Amino acid sequence: MEPDMQDLLGRLTALDPDASETLKVVTYFDALVARSVGVESMLRGAAVLSGATAGHRDGRQIVRVRADGVRIDPIEPSPAWLIRESGPDAVAWIERDGDPHTNDAMILERLSLALGIIRARRAVGPESAVELAISSYAGADERAAALPRLRLTDETLRMVASPPDPAPLPQHPSAVVATRHGLTRATILDASTEARDAWPDGAELRLGLGVAGTGEQLPRSWSSALVAVRLTDPAEPVVDAADLGGLLLVAEAADAGPLHPDAAALAALDDRSRELLDAVIEEQSVRAAAVRLGRHHSSVQERMAALVVILGYDPRTSRGHARYVLARMLLTLSA
Repeated sequence: MEPDMQDLLGRLTALDPDASETLKVVTYFDALVARSVGVESMLRGAAVLSGATAGHRDGRQIVRVRADGVRIDPIEPSPAWLIRESGPDAVAWIERDGDPHTNDAMILERLSLALGIIRARRAVGPESAVELAISSYAGADERAAALPRLRLTDETLRMVASPPDPAPLPQHPSAVVATRHGLTRATILDASTEARDAWPDGAELRLGLGVAGTGEQLPRSWSSALVAVRLTDPAEPVVDAADLGGLLLVAEAADAGPLHPDAAALAALDDRSRELLDAVIEEQSVRAAAVRLGRHHSSVQERMAALVVILGYDPRTSRGHARYVLARMLLTLSA
């Protein structure tokens, strides 16, 4: 946000909290429109802002997204909900029982305007085709029709997930989409293209590479790319989902439930303790870990013994090592 906008937002918050929230709603949807996100991403934004399920019906197609960002089964809107037209034979709504919240009307108004802009862009812009191609809720025929619009054939393709900026080179279809973990760029590459080569030289990249497959399998590739990009860090800026093996299945399943107790136990530790555990695991020796950390061997040994009691297992054993690696990955994904 620009400094002038931050200053205005601060003054509005002090004078009128409702007005400041309204400005935040307008700014949020303006940002999504500027990013050219698709219908599902726009609804996800409205659902998160309102804290309620947001829906849209365009002709016969209905899309609904819960407040936690998960797309759910389509149903017709109820007259009891706040509903607004978003175009010819199209309506948007917020599903809230009882009286609307303060900003529901503003959220729905901005959502409807944004959906109208998306409709107008569809005939010329590739962004909606990218989002359609990666949607697990779109039909096979819809996804198959999206690929020719992107000048892609049903050959071996893979998704790449990355921060919204920088964008890839123009020849690679790309769109910024709203996910449960924030705005993320979705880029489709063919199997012959190295991921780094799809971006301009010198660009600072954090890339999650999805598993390869046919055009029909792009939703699966996108799901795995979203896991991979969340595992990137400065030391490993590019992560390939294919390298995760069976851990990928665990990571995707973990997204649907609460934090596992092993990961929660690591989260409760201080940074210094997690650093010690990481060093012991990576060096496979308490003595080598002490050298790496610049700490005395006996103090590391003593702290390690205490951590084994806290965790309930010893990460230095074969089974304990597997538990620790998995717990560390789940903790990273939860962040």
